[in-house]
Amino acid sequence: MKLKPLFFLLFFFLITEFAVGQQKSGIVGVIKDADNNETLIGVTIYVETLKTGTTTDEDGYYELFLSPGKYHIKFSYIGYSTEILSVTIVAESMERLNLKLKPDSKVLDEIVVSSEKKDANVRELRMSTQKLEMVSIRKIPSLMGEVDVIKAIQLLPGVQTASEGSSGFSIRGSATDQNLILLDDAPIYNASHFLGFFSVFNNDVVKDATLYKGDFPAYYGGRLASVLDVKTLDEIPDRFTMTGGIGLLTSRIMLNMPFNKHRTSLMIAGRTTYGGLFIPVVNPSLKGTNLYFYDINAKLIHQFDDKNRLFISGYYGWDKFRMDKMMTVGYGNISATVRWNHIFNDKLTSNLSLLYTNYRYLINIVMDPYLFDLKAGIKDISAKYDFSFLWNNDITSHFGITATYHQYLQGQLDDKTGAVSIYLDLDPNIKAIRKALEYAIYYSNDHKITPLLSIRYGFRLSMFQNIGEEEFYLFNDKYKVYDSIYYKSGEIFNTDIHIEPRFAAMYQLDEHSSVKASYSRTVQYAQVASNSTGGLPFDVWFPSSPNIKPQKCDQFAFGYFRNFLRDEIETSVELFYKNMTNVIDFADDAYFYGNLLIDGEVRVGKGRSYGIEFLVRKNYGDFTGWLSYTYSRSFRTVKEINFGEEYVSPYDRPHNISLVLSYALSKRLELSANWVYNTGQPVTFPYGKYSVNGVTYSIYNGSRNKSRYPDYHRLDFSATWKCKNVRRWQGEWNFSIYNLYGRHNTWAVTFKTGENNTIETEKIYLFTIVPSISYNFKF
Repeated sequence: MKLKPLFFLLFFFLITEFAVGQQKSGIVGVIKDADNNETLIGVTIYVETLKTGTTTDEDGYYELFLSPGKYHIKFSYIGYSTEILSVTIVAESMERLNLKLKPDSKVLDEIVVSSEKKDANVRELRMSTQKLEMVSIRKIPSLMGEVDVIKAIQLLPGVQTASEGSSGFSIRGSATDQNLILLDDAPIYNASHFLGFFSVFNNDVVKDATLYKGDFPAYYGGRLASVLDVKTLDEIPDRFTMTGGIGLLTSRIMLNMPFNKHRTSLMIAGRTTYGGLFIPVVNPSLKGTNLYFYDINAKLIHQFDDKNRLFISGYYGWDKFRMDKMMTVGYGNISATVRWNHIFNDKLTSNLSLLYTNYRYLINIVMDPYLFDLKAGIKDISAKYDFSFLWNNDITSHFGITATYHQYLQGQLDDKTGAVSIYLDLDPNIKAIRKALEYAIYYSNDHKITPLLSIRYGFRLSMFQNIGEEEFYLFNDKYKVYDSIYYKSGEIFNTDIHIEPRFAAMYQLDEHSSVKASYSRTVQYAQVASNSTGGLPFDVWFPSSPNIKPQKCDQFAFGYFRNFLRDEIETSVELFYKNMTNVIDFADDAYFYGNLLIDGEVRVGKGRSYGIEFLVRKNYGDFTGWLSYTYSRSFRTVKEINFGEEYVSPYDRPHNISLVLSYALSKRLELSANWVYNTGQPVTFPYGKYSVNGVTYSIYNGSRNKSRYPDYHRLDFSATWKCKNVRRWQGEWNFSIYNLYGRHNTWAVTFKTGENNTIETEKIYLFTIVPSISYNFKF
């Protein structure tokens, strides 16, 4: 099409323009952890006499331009000893200065939510963002001895759990499928293990995780609400290391091995659970139920020279849930990343990546007269090329291009008796597959205008194309099929192009406070249909098309950030407003699985959400933690739903409180506790039922989300005892209690016939009090 040359012309111009530069003087290098050789993100490099400096990027890389002369340069990082080096700068020469910082044990004994300079929340441009290093996440109170990235972010302001027993989360009133979750840049479409009690992220292999709730960098796209970017260990260790843990519910082990004269390393980790064996003990009503999962992470790193590194990482995980021989559900993810990191010169660096992801699930039903298997999932193959260009100490540019091939398996049905096909009016051997191509090009600048004022501006230009082979169905205004068009394999039959501007600004009021504002437009070309209210993976991903336009969101945010007591206490307040178009909801009694006519179940309208987030956090001392409160509202307006009147979305939960506390009684004993509270989830309950030929149907009055589940709250407690080190062996015992006071939080609600043929509700909950003990070690 005509716009294709525009992509390549603009991309060529950016590369050509940024590859040319004037030779300057200064220092450049990479900063790493002295113990494990991991690169450190956000290290401050500062020249006191000039009142200027910079920080390391996601690869630990930095560049600081200086005039010729002699300087004392300070390298500082929270959790590490500060280094001050004397450096002589020669004219028209960039001095390479690589450095390894040593961890400071006095600081590491404390809980910090973000391993950055103490005043980073005030001085840095970004807002609506939380970066979590594993050295910090491990200090957050753990459940069942299993530190978890998802559980950590669910304690942050603006983040709400989708339901009891779910790794899904809602950001600022948006749907759970509007979150982009990345593992080494590869999308993860279901981050849940063990009905959501654990996530797919093994803490032993995770380096850091960054959550963007707004102020999205231009290199992220494809989702409306948030990005959770999880990175695994990406440096060659100095020696062989082994990390793991043994608990009542899970066990894990990770090996990290250098070889080839420390130019190559191999990391491999495995994890499994046997916790499903205890489900009938915890909840006798679930007798006959079993659940287990396992996963494997692997990563190969090879350093060709100082300017070229290769990373190959992979993940495989699988869950199996079985209920009394009547139903079996299996689901899991496969992902792979191949990334080449190249440094062209002191200004220009790049990452070329090839990505693969495959999420799939299988449902087997054996309930007379039903006997069938159903498969669904989504598969992606992507390539992207990202660049960073440092103009000077005040301006940094990021730009790149990406392309993705999507394959959506909306359902593959093997109906052995034909009963379910008759009930749902489906082909008994249906296989519903749809395909699409997605492209994007982006560019952004981080610009420090004055010492007090910084801005970021840029855009993302995205394009989405539906391709055959597909029998595409056309619907009338009653959502009934009136015709179809056959498109042959590889034929493009729909193209959507959107520009997504991004802008952010920060003004520092004084040494301890600042105000920030941001605007971002995001576009989403795929969505989920789901009948599940809990942690089960009954999701059907399907693309936008001529029937369903892409969803769009314009988000505005404003924040005030203030530190107290020499930056030991952080406070912030952020206001946000989202305006969404083409948001989707579904007709009453919609069915999705194996449905080629799923577009006819969708209803499209508008959405809006707004709110305010408060955070108070103490990062240092024996007593640490934070308190967050979020007030947010979320609404939808869809012509065919709720009589065309505005209604609360399923993610409207106005009040959210998280309290996280930790107290170090001694160097070896630490106590931690979490308490969370959420307003109950909106839900639509039927008010009647009727039967036809022995099949029961629910009756709805047309109103949507008029009821709510009971409010959710829970208290967790843990104690960690650090054993004495024996040579290189480090061990600790973790004792924890999940849901300390035994709250029966609602997981789902079922309906049954009561006396006088009335309808009665029955609440289903997953867990009461769950104690656990685990032993974690490192060698």
